Parts: sequence; C-alpha cells; structure tokens
Amino acid sequence: MKSCIIAGEGNLPILLAEKNIDFIVIAIKNLAFSNSFKNTTYIVDMLDLNGIIKILKCHSIKNLIFAGKFYRQQNNKKISKEVKKILDETKFLGDDSTLKKIKNIFEKNGFKVVSPNSLIRHNFKANEIIYNKKLHNKEDLKYFRNTIKIGKDILDLISKFDIGQSIVARKDHILGIEGIEGTNELIKRCGKYFNKQLNEDNEFGPVLIKAPKLNQTLDLDMPVIGLDTIKLAYKYNFFGIGFSQKGVLIVNEPEIRSFCENKNFYLYCIGDRD
Repeated sequence: MKSCIIAGEGNLPILLAEKNIDFIVIAIKNLAFSNSFKNTTYIVDMLDLNGIIKILKCHSIKNLIFAGKFYRQQNNKKISKEVKKILDETKFLGDDSTLKKIKNIFEKNGFKVVSPNSLIRHNFKANEIIYNKKLHNKEDLKYFRNTIKIGKDILDLISKFDIGQSIVARKDHILGIEGIEGTNELIKRCGKYFNKQLNEDNEFGPVLIKAPKLNQTLDLDMPVIGLDTIKLAYKYNFFGIGFSQKGVLIVNEPEIRSFCENKNFYLYCIGDRD
C-alpha cells in the first residue's frame, strides 16, 4: 500500500524517510527541505491543501504519516475557501481539536492517517529506569520517581484544556508547562531559571515529564524524544526525563541508552498505571 510522509520541522521525518525509501515525501515549505531526502519529494505550502491532495492522488497514496513539528499558519495568503474555513473554525481551538479537523478532511478524501509509531517502536519497558549505576543512590531514585508522579498528575489534570504535552518540575515546584514554543524551548527556559535562581544548594536538578494529553490524536501529533532533547536537558543541568511508554515516540534509542548510562542523567519510562 503506497504511503506518503508529510514532513514538518525536525529529524523525525528524515529518519522515517531513510528507513522507507519507497515512500514519497511532501515537505512543508520552510519547515522541511528537499535536499534532506533521497525519496521522491515535493515542496508544498502548508495551506495549499488542494496541491497536497493532488500529489497524493497522482501517486495513488493510501496512507499518510505526519512527522515533525508544524506551526499554525496565518490567514494572509490566497487560499481556498475550504482552508479559510478551517483557519476560521480553529482560530481559538487547541492543537488537538484542530488536528482532528485536519485528519477528518484527509479521511474524507480517501486517505488513512497512520501514526509514526507504526514505523518506529522503542523497546523501553514500563517503569524501566536508565541511569549511570556508578553515580546513583537511593535518594536520587526517590526524588526522580516522586517528581515524575507530580508532573504526570498535573499533565493529566490540564489535558482537558487541550494544552501541554510536557512539564518541568523540581521537588514540589512546577517550573514550566510547554506552550506553543515546543519542548526544547521549554527546557531552555526552565533550565536558565533553575541555574540562575534555584541551583544554590547544588542538589537535584529539574525533571522533564513528557506524555500525551488524555484522548490525544496521536496519529498526527505524537510527542517525540530524541537524543538532541536528552543532550539539551543535560546541558541545562536537568536531573532526568520521564516519558509515557505508549504515548511518546523515542528515536535514537541505542544512543539515548548509552548516553544516560555513561552520564549522570536519568531516564524513566512511565507505565500506564503510574
């Protein structure tokens, strides 16, 4: 069955394309670039819905995989009535509500939206903790687990408002909740604050907790953690990262395991019952 990757910003669409060279790629203008792919690739404006559908039908595409970071577009161009209607209807909606509308449009045109998780799967087990066994102690693990529980409980609580896939916590304090800026900018923002205001006791660093919103549309917007995210958190003196086992896509798994086992950085796979 023929498939197409709709490529946004970041390394995930590149990685998927490399592993599936027979897929075609529609690279969204200014977010992804044709020279990043060896696949048959088209550059298309995000708001050119008719152009995207025309390419898909020309190649008899059945499955769509949305991968990478996408940003909301302003209604400031010549666009079709259908796209204008979508922009108007979703202006004040959260990301998940907006994505459900987009998914519905493609399905009405005969395409199936498939999660990237069907192509890349990690091997982390529920409640598995990756760390440098030479540097840890019982207090470290206690702090890590307790902080992750606090962060995960808050993420679940606020998910009904269709906001936040990531939160940064330290002990009983919340340093930040992910907004439109994305996970990496959240790490930088909270890391700078921690290192400037809170790092006097030279004790535990912040913890990033990443999980999908309850009932989130994972086909189009699955949270992702890669080696770059791990390294960035380490750079800003984070203690570690906790992530949902089934709702977060992990790329570069071998490199991530090696990094955490050799550095003083913790990684925790949150099970369904945590």
